[in-house]
Amino acid sequence: MSKTKCPLEENARRVLEQYITALQSESKIARKNALTKLSEEIFENPENVDCDLTVVFPEIYAHVLKSYSDQSEACRELAVQIISNFIEKLPLNDYYLTYIFPTLVRRIGCPEIVEESEEIRLVLIQLVHTILDRYKVTHYLNSFLNDLTSILTKTVTDPYSKVKVEACECIILLAENLQRDFHFQSESYVKPVLSNLAHQHFRVRAAAVKAIGAIVMSGNVKCLELSITPMAEKLFDENSQVRLQVTLEVGNWMLKYRDRYSFWHRMMPLLLTSLSDVMASIRETATKLWDDVGLQYMEENEEDLKKKSDFLKDVPSHYPDVKRPNMGCRVLVQSNIGKIVPAVEKEMEGWQADARLRVAQLLCWLILCAEEGSTQHANPIVRTMIRGAADEDPRVVVEVKRAAELFGYFITPETWWPLLEADVESWAVLLVLANIIKGSRVELVKGKILTEICKELADPDRCRTRKPKYQTNLLHVSEALMELCGDECGSVANDLFTINFTVYAMPVDDQIQFMALSNLDRLRCIEKSGKTLTSLYERHIGKVLANITSDAPTWTLLTPDRCLLECVLMHAGSAMGAQLHLIAPLLKECLANTETDAEVRLKIFTTLSTALLKRQENFRKCDSDKLGAFLKIIIEEIIMPNMIWSAGRTAEAIRTAAVACLCSALQDSPQDERIRAENGGDGDTVDKEVNLFPTKESLEPFLDEMVPLLMGLVEDNSTLTRQHTLRAVCCLATLARQRGCFTADILNKMYFVVLKRLDDVSDKVRSYAVQTLCNLFKNRPQPYDTTVYGAHVDALYSAMLVHLDDVDETFRNEMLDALLQLSDIDPRTLMKKVKSNIHVYRNKSAYEKISSHLEKLTI
Repeated sequence: MSKTKCPLEENARRVLEQYITALQSESKIARKNALTKLSEEIFENPENVDCDLTVVFPEIYAHVLKSYSDQSEACRELAVQIISNFIEKLPLNDYYLTYIFPTLVRRIGCPEIVEESEEIRLVLIQLVHTILDRYKVTHYLNSFLNDLTSILTKTVTDPYSKVKVEACECIILLAENLQRDFHFQSESYVKPVLSNLAHQHFRVRAAAVKAIGAIVMSGNVKCLELSITPMAEKLFDENSQVRLQVTLEVGNWMLKYRDRYSFWHRMMPLLLTSLSDVMASIRETATKLWDDVGLQYMEENEEDLKKKSDFLKDVPSHYPDVKRPNMGCRVLVQSNIGKIVPAVEKEMEGWQADARLRVAQLLCWLILCAEEGSTQHANPIVRTMIRGAADEDPRVVVEVKRAAELFGYFITPETWWPLLEADVESWAVLLVLANIIKGSRVELVKGKILTEICKELADPDRCRTRKPKYQTNLLHVSEALMELCGDECGSVANDLFTINFTVYAMPVDDQIQFMALSNLDRLRCIEKSGKTLTSLYERHIGKVLANITSDAPTWTLLTPDRCLLECVLMHAGSAMGAQLHLIAPLLKECLANTETDAEVRLKIFTTLSTALLKRQENFRKCDSDKLGAFLKIIIEEIIMPNMIWSAGRTAEAIRTAAVACLCSALQDSPQDERIRAENGGDGDTVDKEVNLFPTKESLEPFLDEMVPLLMGLVEDNSTLTRQHTLRAVCCLATLARQRGCFTADILNKMYFVVLKRLDDVSDKVRSYAVQTLCNLFKNRPQPYDTTVYGAHVDALYSAMLVHLDDVDETFRNEMLDALLQLSDIDPRTLMKKVKSNIHVYRNKSAYEKISSHLEKLTI
């Protein structure tokens, strides 16, 4: 029994006639309804489910395709949908495509936009996608390649982003399924697709990258050459999906591109760059692809690599803390690094910070994979690292540090040191050098290379540079050498000390000074010289002082020699004692020479004062004869000449500094018992008290010249000078009495000049004068004959009693206390003067207190 045919199959023309006729109507509603009814009758009517559509299509295709140009968008969309349904249900035959493609070309494949509706252009390109997907396993599309090229090259540049994405998908299908024929037209697709790499939507950019990947795989060599640079630029895309797609496509090229061996140097940088992407997923993908590339290369070149693999160690003993790339990856980079490094060097000069960051990261991977194979390209690699080290972007500098450390792991010092030696005056070179040293092997650096590096850096022209970046990196190099070589640094300890002490003496900021101090302490540990830095100074400070050879008159506050001398005086501690024969001439040249800059002299005087005050620490190990000779130079040739009056404010300031320095020298045992009893610089207990004038013979020779100078300075124009002078008189009186050389003659010369200062314009000076008078007469020589020196005692009491009526209450109280203290000189004379004049003065209570006190003394 034969199967009954459906009505549509028996006579399609008769069934569909009314709808076909309605398509000619001027009413768009009628045309739309006709297309709707056509679709329902053909594809939705249950009676026509098994209908042979090959019979129906010839009857209606012309009318439906004509509707592609209908004025109504709804009609055009329905017409496209009808043809799409036919494509999905009709058997594969190029007969149908013969009619469809010309219409599609007219609508979306012309140079000008014919189809104005974005939505209709989208459904039209989706129809193309459907055709490509349906016919991908056949040869029927071959003859329509020109039409497809016209359509896809136009739609891929469509203003509507969804059309662009769909067109890219179509290009991928076409390239994969018609490789042989597509090859000849592939080049025409490249530029239209590349134009989408700058699109604002990341999905469009990602689709374009994927399409480029397919075009290159099926296209000619020109396609790769046109695409490789734009693809590299997309590694900087802000969207991770785009960067991931670039990584996937480049990895696929390196695995499957037929002419990949000619383009390793072009493709490899892209994949290696992705190994440093900020996204973990991209890094993992790139790592997997890179490993696969290396393994495949090993398989393809098994015979050539057999000898290498047979004698290959798994991981060298001296290797960075990272996973070692497989041998295929290493051989690939070693073979191509010479072509890549020049491009990396050029790109490091670029203006885009992100690009410089990526090439710095790429350089790390190149060095890691090339290992010793980068030796012959060391020169451009070093130049690139130096340029990157000076980059303004800190991210680039971090990667350059990493690259330099990796470089040190694989390249011997005999290779890299000559490349850096000539330019060590550059801080960028020092930064690279410090990090290369970190990765180097101690057995290769110690000896000649270590000596040469330290000798170059200890050169005064280099280590005395006052630039923050240079000082910082100089310290980093020193630190790296000590960390790497350890005890081997003993042979260059002098140079290392010179480098770090020089920076410590003239730092740009506190942080740099702290770094220098840390390095000095590290050197102390290496030399095992003691418990504190003083022990280190004892070994090396002499060389520093011996190297101070410039003329003091040429010094300024920033002169390195001045800074070094000051640092020695401030920080050398007991190590200074053995170097007094070097320090004294330097101080004399600086302070006794009036041509030396005034600011420098003031600064050195202040430092010398501090050093003299810290005598317990500084001179505890010094031989007494050497200390005496040193002090003689300080007092006679430096301090006293600067105390002589001369006109001018500068001279006035120098006098103030000189007399302050004298106070420090005369002050007896200025430090407390705790400081005197604490451990010394090398851990030894301080077992003696240091006095600068330990005997009468050491002090007495200075008195004849010192006393007149002090008396002159008591009346100096400078208030500060008068204050310091009065302090110096106090110190001298106390010290002279202790040493048994404070005579009545000296006392009488001093007190009368001091007495005048009770009328000084400065309240502080007046107060100091009162204290000085008390000090002078408390230390008076015993016995003090009041009969012989009665006139002096009378003058003293008379002046002091007058000031009991001073307008300043504080000063009155000070004077009362002073009179009470000095009443024991000659109580009867004082009582007589008080009684005879008590009715004259206003401060009755003060006179009553003195009278009461004197009565007790005279009983």
